[in-house]
Amino acid sequence: MTNKICVSTDEDSLSLTDHKIRAVVDSVEYVYDLDSVEKIVVLTTDMGPFYDDMGLAIDVGNNNVIFIMSGHRCYKSFLFDQIGKALPIDYQKIIDASACTTNNVFEIYVRPV
Repeated sequence: MTNKICVSTDEDSLSLTDHKIRAVVDSVEYVYDLDSVEKIVVLTTDMGPFYDDMGLAIDVGNNNVIFIMSGHRCYKSFLFDQIGKALPIDYQKIIDASACTTNNVFEIYVRPV
C-alpha cells in the first residue's frame, strides 16, 4: 500500500535542504535523503484551466510518494530552484506537461540503475 504524502494546504511545505527532502503535512514532518528518490513525474489532468491541473509526484522509495500541485506556493521553488538543481531533471518533459490538456504522466527523472 502506498503512503501518499499530499502537500496541499497553505500550512504544508516541501523543500530540499542539505540533500534532505522535507515535507510538512498536517504538522507532521517527513524527511527523506535525496538519494532515496527513485522517480519524479509530472501528472496532468483535463480539469484546467479553472482547476489546478498539473502536479508533481516524487517516489522516495518504500512505497512513499510525495504529491504537490502546481498551484501550491512551494511547487515552483522546489521543482526549479531546489530539486531541479540537485538532480538531472528533463525540462523538455516539464514544458510538454505544461502544454498538455489531457490526463497524462510525464517522467522527468528516474534514478540510474
